[in-house]
Amino acid sequence: MERPADSCVEILERLSPVLPAVFKAYRVPEPRAREIVDEACRTLLAKRRLRHEDAEVWLLRTIIESCRRWQQEAEREDPPE
Repeated sequence: MERPADSCVEILERLSPVLPAVFKAYRVPEPRAREIVDEACRTLLAKRRLRHEDAEVWLLRTIIESCRRWQQEAEREDPPE
C-alpha cells in the first residue's frame, strides 16, 4: 500500500535545515523567501499525483529554481558593481 503524500508542513520541517542556506546563497530576503515557499507549496498541492519521495525533492528543486530566478531578476534591476 502506498503511503499518502506528506503535507507541505511535514516536508518543510524536513527541509528546514537546508532552506536557510538556500535563501542565503541566493540573497533572498525573508519576505520574498516566504512568498517563494508559499507559491511552491500551492503548486505542490495542485500536483497531488506526486509520490511522497518525489514531493520533497520537487519542492526543494522548485524553491531553489525560484530563488535563482529571483536573484537574476534582482541583479538585472540593480547590477552588482
